[in-house]
Amino acid sequence: MTDLSSGAPSPNEVVDAAITAFARDGYAAVKVEALAKQTGMTKRMIHYHFGDKRGLYMRALQVALERVSPPDEILNRSHAVAVEGMRRFVDALYHAFLDNPDAVRLILRENLDPVTVDEDATVLSGAGAVALHAEGLLLAGQDAGAFRPGITAVDLLTLISSLCFFRVGNAMTAQRVSRVDLGTRRNIDGMRRMVIDAVLAFVTSNISYSGYESYLEADQIPVEDPDLYSGDGGIV
Repeated sequence: MTDLSSGAPSPNEVVDAAITAFARDGYAAVKVEALAKQTGMTKRMIHYHFGDKRGLYMRALQVALERVSPPDEILNRSHAVAVEGMRRFVDALYHAFLDNPDAVRLILRENLDPVTVDEDATVLSGAGAVALHAEGLLLAGQDAGAFRPGITAVDLLTLISSLCFFRVGNAMTAQRVSRVDLGTRRNIDGMRRMVIDAVLAFVTSNISYSGYESYLEADQIPVEDPDLYSGDGGIV
């Protein structure tokens, strides 16, 4: 929180600036001195709050991932009708991506020019609530006979995020090749309808059961690894 008495910038304001800088310029090109000058927080205080430039990057990436997640009121809500619950979930995810383009750019850049390593996987821990909600929606719909089997939360979130990333990752190509401006109000709304309809068609269509439990398979976490467990026996 900003110190109103001194007008000092808050760590959150520095993270906001860092998300934009890292997303647009890349990790190597961003200088802590430039962020200090831009935000008004001294370089020494930036190091105090985040350790170093990489620490600031990790925090920026963590916040970016949080921002492209649905709000808690969506994740904490249950629906009597599975299709309506899925519609609201997809709609909320679409708007999270729409409202946070720099967060999307940072995630895309991290995938193309990664800074993180395997040991940084805990940065992604916030995505667990989204996956659990998606799994709950799918199970409820499958139990009710509204959704077909053979789809998991990984499949569902892969489809949704791929479509939502398109607006940022392929906007220039869409404009130059197809002459489609994805930034117009008409096309923002049209893309929203496309994403929702594509997902609902995917989960409700009468496709014969393939015999597979999912389209994609996640790697299994080795349970014998002691580093995966916290002191109270829970998974970190």
